[in-house]
Amino acid sequence: MNLKQLRTDRKLTIANLSQILDLDPGNLSKIEQGKLKPSLPVLMKYSNYFKVSIDNLVGQSSVDFISAFRSAAPYIHHYRNKIFVIAFDGFALESNSFVNLCTDINLLHSLGIKIILIHGIRPFIDLRLDKNNIKSSFHKHQRITTEEMMPHIIEANGLVKTKIEAALSSNIYHNNIFKSELKISSGNFLMAKPRGVIDGVDMEQTGVIREINHEAIIEKLNHNEIVIMSPIGYSPIGEIFNLSFESSASKIASSIQAEKLIYITENNGVQNIRGEFISEMTSIKLNNLISHIKESEHPEFIEKNTLPILEGAAQGLKEGLAKIHLVNRHINGSLIMELFTNQGQGTVITPEKIEKFRSAKIQDAKVIEKMINPLIQTQIIADRSIEKIEMEIQHFHILEFDNKILGCAQVNHYDGISEIACFAINENYQNMGYGKKLLEYCENECKKVNNKTFIMTTQSSHWFMENDFKQGNINDLPDVKKREYSPQRNSKIFLKELEQ
Repeated sequence: MNLKQLRTDRKLTIANLSQILDLDPGNLSKIEQGKLKPSLPVLMKYSNYFKVSIDNLVGQSSVDFISAFRSAAPYIHHYRNKIFVIAFDGFALESNSFVNLCTDINLLHSLGIKIILIHGIRPFIDLRLDKNNIKSSFHKHQRITTEEMMPHIIEANGLVKTKIEAALSSNIYHNNIFKSELKISSGNFLMAKPRGVIDGVDMEQTGVIREINHEAIIEKLNHNEIVIMSPIGYSPIGEIFNLSFESSASKIASSIQAEKLIYITENNGVQNIRGEFISEMTSIKLNNLISHIKESEHPEFIEKNTLPILEGAAQGLKEGLAKIHLVNRHINGSLIMELFTNQGQGTVITPEKIEKFRSAKIQDAKVIEKMINPLIQTQIIADRSIEKIEMEIQHFHILEFDNKILGCAQVNHYDGISEIACFAINENYQNMGYGKKLLEYCENECKKVNNKTFIMTTQSSHWFMENDFKQGNINDLPDVKKREYSPQRNSKIFLKELEQ
């Protein structure tokens, strides 16, 4: 439905409507022009004032549908046989929108997408504990799970799983998406261990994932089964643990190298401090947002209970996931719009893609010293004073993102061979692919002078071997490095022939 038409039919100006809805006129103008996506609170204000359903506000004409269906073809082709992990909390099951969500999940499955569902159970646990006069305590958004609670948690989990299976199966029956019967699987795929004592608080039978039987999960998916996973884990000695569905979803998705991790959320993705919807977010901005929420007693434009989802997303990115989506469960078809349209519907969070490499400057010396200091303390790299770094700054290269230094390396050229030294990535940005990018950049710098490079390392041998370095010995070093070689450090020497 055309929002501008709604306004003009009432003979309202932007200024009039902004006062009525208590919204910024500039943002209203951008929404009408299609330059800004309306958040759920904004849509609710429109809906309440104009007496129009939210579904109609975000609906499409038949012409729009045909165009959208055609534009979805590349996505349909790309997603076939890919794995999607879809996570939702227990409140989603109590909403009328859950039927629509199941319709969309079945549609994805019918398109050849392999689906893993992981659900929360908190409201169902609360109900059973209240009935039995058992009080709960929470620490860092997680329930402190006592032994007394576990039978009720297991009961709640069984009920939720049955409800999901029934909703998916009923939806298939009424919509006739499949010619054959839908297959749904579940099982004890998760091994868990106690979360332990956090900030002096014993979390008791609240656990974290220890191991994932991803081979069994993949086998189920390859047999065209939707896999339902519960936030319950088991130990080798028969203990049962209550898990966080948010962090479990992240661990599962990264373990099986899922194409996407999708959180079905209460809110319309992520908003900035001005209340504007953010359709894309990098991991650095995500980490900044998480810090803001933790530091603010009442953070604006985002609920505190969104924090576990954001933390799960951050962990997933750190463990190698390429795309994580936050999709509003209150908007009918939001999952399909997010996945099969260019503009999406929610917020997509990706690793940093905008980085640059440059030669180091003298003012970078202190940042370099701070970054390499943890590696010096653990004897991963040789000790370097700030004075030495400043003296050799012309040989240093920097990996930078958004004006923040994420990595550094030193490239030294000798007769017939070049050295890559003082190789470091900021400890907060490791395991995100930056090391490989910095290494490739350094190798290209080496190739400008020589076609062979070497490194010396005490604790990173396997990583360099994985990147095609071969072990050498002290005789492979240039004369000056032979004289400087420290038997006490006993660094291993690795070499690599560089393709010109």
